Amino acid sequence: MKNRTSLPLILALLTPLLFAEEETGFAPLFDGKSLKGWKSARSTGEGDWGPFSVNETDKAIHVYAGQEADSKQISDCLNTEKEYSHYILKLEYRWLGKRFAPRTDWDRDAGLLFHVHGELSKVWPLSLEMQIGESPGDKPPGKQAAGRFHSGDLFVLGKDLRADTPRGSSGYKAGAEKKTGKGVKTKLGVEKPQGEWNEMEIHVHGSEKATFIFNGEVVLETFNFTQLNEAGERIPLEKGRIGLQAEWAELQYRNIRIKEMTPDKQ
Repeated sequence: MKNRTSLPLILALLTPLLFAEEETGFAPLFDGKSLKGWKSARSTGEGDWGPFSVNETDKAIHVYAGQEADSKQISDCLNTEKEYSHYILKLEYRWLGKRFAPRTDWDRDAGLLFHVHGELSKVWPLSLEMQIGESPGDKPPGKQAAGRFHSGDLFVLGKDLRADTPRGSSGYKAGAEKKTGKGVKTKLGVEKPQGEWNEMEIHVHGSEKATFIFNGEVVLETFNFTQLNEAGERIPLEKGRIGLQAEWAELQYRNIRIKEMTPDKQ
């Protein structure tokens, strides 16, 4: 009798090998045990990371762990100590149940920042942002509790920063004419149900380009990042730190890893 191996068993044996091949060259930015290599904007000194802590069971960065729902909390930004320019960054996040004052009735909101620079004690530092949020892609813009926070939208944080992004009449449109400006909305990208892990990925090419990938789908590409120098000249924005936001909603970040690249390898 021939030895027959079931397809599920074969896939189970091959999957770790395929994953390892896909992840070749990546290094962790978070070890699952400590926040070494990170610093929060509101840090008052060594060992203080504001509302960020480590959940060792989940091997995750936990935002607002243990805080009472609807209590008043602070916003914050957790930044890497190191700067990066050309790289692929991957991470997972999930929303937990609690929201906090002053945003107890808002859509949940956070963000993945890149090219963070300037004054790092600012909760919203100079940077570019891939939005993290639970608003559906067809939700119109609004203010305060009616605001839109949709994962994959582009925010440009800083009055002198600019990016060129393909835009249609209602926001991001792949292949459309690039227009210089600030934030751009996308209808692409659908979050998984609350409590499930979402996958985020950004491919950053210095000042030239960034691609946002959300749950396996390219949701936005943006180009030509610039800033003003002290002489008022517009110059390329080539590098910066990576940041994770805390904005009055409980969530976790995990599996944060990076693959640094050289310009000719991208």
